[in-house]
Amino acid sequence: MNSVTDFTHALRFVATATRHPLKMGAIWPSGLDLAAAMAAQIDPHILGPIIELGRGTGRITNALIKRGIDESRLILIENHPEFFHDLHITYPKAQCYCEDAFRLGDIALHQAFPQAAAIISGLPLRMHNKTRRQNLVHTALRLLKPEAPFIQFSYGFDPPVDGRGLGAEPNAVKTVWKNIPPARIWIYRRREPAG
Repeated sequence: MNSVTDFTHALRFVATATRHPLKMGAIWPSGLDLAAAMAAQIDPHILGPIIELGRGTGRITNALIKRGIDESRLILIENHPEFFHDLHITYPKAQCYCEDAFRLGDIALHQAFPQAAAIISGLPLRMHNKTRRQNLVHTALRLLKPEAPFIQFSYGFDPPVDGRGLGAEPNAVKTVWKNIPPARIWIYRRREPAG
């Protein structure tokens, strides 16, 4: 995106956040440094789809493509019509769904998603109750290949989901201080049972 388009998308994000503050979880879209740092957690050579939850203005999506991930591997789930509208135009080769990402399990079952190489999330998890957060991460881990990452950023220094009962410990891999506000990137990986 050029700077004019990027600024237009940011203004659209702010307008949407003003109308739906409890759904958005932020007053400004994720920064370019945060998007690049999240995309850097994915190995583009590992086969399988990449699922993005809460695509928003597309900064993380663009960072994934810059990382070398082919657009045809992307499964983009975004429930805000304002952001979903341009998905098919901008990413014609990606699978795009205007759905609630917290219904990930149902969407994956209905669409018969193969095991994913990674799931990357811009969802405002802290805006949701603990059970809902746990269920989302649990579902995401089931849809991933063993040891594949579920990548989530969060504002604050403790993990957005503590990992108990998930068979996965949250691992803080990077804090992006340049983001507004600063954000920490967490990775969860499903562990295979011993033996």
